[in-house]
Amino acid sequence: MEKYLPKMYKSLMIIYQEVGTEREEMVTREQYQMIDGISVDFGIMQKTRRAYVIKSNFIWDDIGSFASLSRFIGNYRGNSINGNIFLEQSENCSIFGKDKLIIGFGIKDLVIVDAGDVMLIMDKNKDQEIKSLVNNMKNNEKLGKYL
Repeated sequence: MEKYLPKMYKSLMIIYQEVGTEREEMVTREQYQMIDGISVDFGIMQKTRRAYVIKSNFIWDDIGSFASLSRFIGNYRGNSINGNIFLEQSENCSIFGKDKLIIGFGIKDLVIVDAGDVMLIMDKNKDQEIKSLVNNMKNNEKLGKYL
């Protein structure tokens, strides 16, 4: 990473130095804005000639979507939940709470994310379109500050 993605490497090292401090969240937000959205596959693996494949026996999941992240959080009545959540008559939802109590009643196939100053509520099937939404928000003066 240091060789092929030096800007990303520098930002990650700055974040690493702040892990566990009161500045961690602020520094992470600042540095994340500067990181190009390139995957390790494209940024490093397709460029290096010094990569190796090692056979192993473990479960892998690329946590690049809410759908994949949902597989790693608690299950409650057929819903994936994390945080202070209460659901009734709800199915196939992924809910990521923070501080607030999130109540779902009669909902289906939704992703709900409490990010503090922003609440995301979206159809679970639109998971891969979130990048487009974020790009549209970046171009809006009033909304860009929330990213």
